[in-house]
Amino acid sequence: MAIWPFNRNEVTMEMIMEDPTCDPYYDPPDWVCPKWRKTLSFFWDSLAKPPGERRYVQKLDRGLLFYLMLSYMLKSLDQKNINNAYVSGMKEDLSLNGNEYNYFTTLFNAGYLIGSVPNQIILTWLRPSILIPCCELVWSVCVMVLCRANSAHYIYGFRFVQGMAESVCYPTMMMIIGSWYKPEEIAKRVVIWDMTWSIASMFSGYLQAAVYTNLNGVNGYSGWQWLFIVDGCISLPVALAGFIAIPDFPENTRAIYLTERDRHYSMKRMSEVGKKGLQKMTRKRFIRIFGSWRFWAFITPYSVYITGAGDYMNLWLEAVGYDVQMTNILPTIGNAVALVSGYALAILSDFTRWRWQLAIFAIIPYVFGNLVLGIWNVPFGLKFAANIIPNIGSSFFSLFMAYVSEVFQDDTELRGYLPAIGNVLWYCNYAWFPIVAFPAEKAPHYPWGYWAAFGTAIVNMLGIYHCHRCHMKDVRQRGLVRNKYGLWVDRDMLLDYDARSTISLENVEKNDIPNEGVREIDPERESLEDLDIIKV
Repeated sequence: MAIWPFNRNEVTMEMIMEDPTCDPYYDPPDWVCPKWRKTLSFFWDSLAKPPGERRYVQKLDRGLLFYLMLSYMLKSLDQKNINNAYVSGMKEDLSLNGNEYNYFTTLFNAGYLIGSVPNQIILTWLRPSILIPCCELVWSVCVMVLCRANSAHYIYGFRFVQGMAESVCYPTMMMIIGSWYKPEEIAKRVVIWDMTWSIASMFSGYLQAAVYTNLNGVNGYSGWQWLFIVDGCISLPVALAGFIAIPDFPENTRAIYLTERDRHYSMKRMSEVGKKGLQKMTRKRFIRIFGSWRFWAFITPYSVYITGAGDYMNLWLEAVGYDVQMTNILPTIGNAVALVSGYALAILSDFTRWRWQLAIFAIIPYVFGNLVLGIWNVPFGLKFAANIIPNIGSSFFSLFMAYVSEVFQDDTELRGYLPAIGNVLWYCNYAWFPIVAFPAEKAPHYPWGYWAAFGTAIVNMLGIYHCHRCHMKDVRQRGLVRNKYGLWVDRDMLLDYDARSTISLENVEKNDIPNEGVREIDPERESLEDLDIIKV
């Protein structure tokens, strides 16, 4: 069976207009979802979709989502391995001391900070399918050359370049995901994508333990050096695959696994939801971002997200006497907890649409962990739990960004710029916060670091609620109404599509909606209650 069942020129719009049943996304009018599909759709939404739409979503998952997961997993694997390498011989081999361990993170954060906004500006002229893979190639090379590090200063330079290379990935990939998936699909996929961070962190511990055991000393390289070599060899092919796998946006995609019909079907789906296409980012519009409530309400919960609890578990384990293998393996328990809880919260988010509420809930485990570790003089088991339980909330960014994707669904570029600018401010905080609050020479006990992280967790929760209140105020002031997907849109964007209808090629390209198969809602003649629309 071919992976991509429809060639780009296999079905023309003229053929579809003559015979709708030849449309790859045609759904029989009498199709009824089987009960078993409805039940399993609680765990994976596409199972309950009509056959045509289900094929389309599965194609997106195989192409876009799979690549994003693989790419993000390798980036997080590389980042985590600098920590594992430090406790697996790099500290002794390079005679590292003082806060040099913290500076590895600080220099990476500085590069990320400097590259975030410029990379989003570059996307105005350069496709994500070109910029992201190029940055990933730079990242992969930097990882491999770290195996030749002979001093802390050598690592500082390449960590800075790595930060700049990675700064384009998270905000741009979030923007891309929000441009292809519907509300009932997005939280699970964002969390699954983000869960690869936990998979990589867990795998990194086992990988470092295996490398240290089997390759330490081979060809004159230490175990921690082999770790960087292996990482780079894995990352390079994935970086090259990005040129093919990243589909850009529905309006301008040229991905080889998507047909012309796929592109127009994608535009139809997003228009139905109420999402607008790409718009030109002008200087005036860019400046206006900083005067908008959206920027200020979003920035607080995003930029003050300081975890604390659980981040330094490997240093604590090393201090209490665990060997290298156990120091790398035991923290993977938290990664397993993050995987299960992250997906459970994503399912609940898509099922209930409790977006901001679950984002607040994800912060509570960090409140508990930082409180216990702030007290410090507690039994060993409670201290171990305080390092593991915070992983329940590790999907916070995914849950919050799923909420942001809906609140700001009317502005594609804004969904990219906000996390980019948010990352700048977040990394500004993280560039100095670990050095001051969690200095390496005081490990594993940080007298006031966990209390500071406890305070930021409280501020984070209040910031999310404030963001919600600002959004509701904006809804009232603009007179927005809720469409059938639960999103707040302008009345003139309120369209009721027949899921089995077709749209002509010419009208889609002009962003016009044909009369056939589309019913424009007239609020003067039809009540909001009859249309299942809720007005604030």
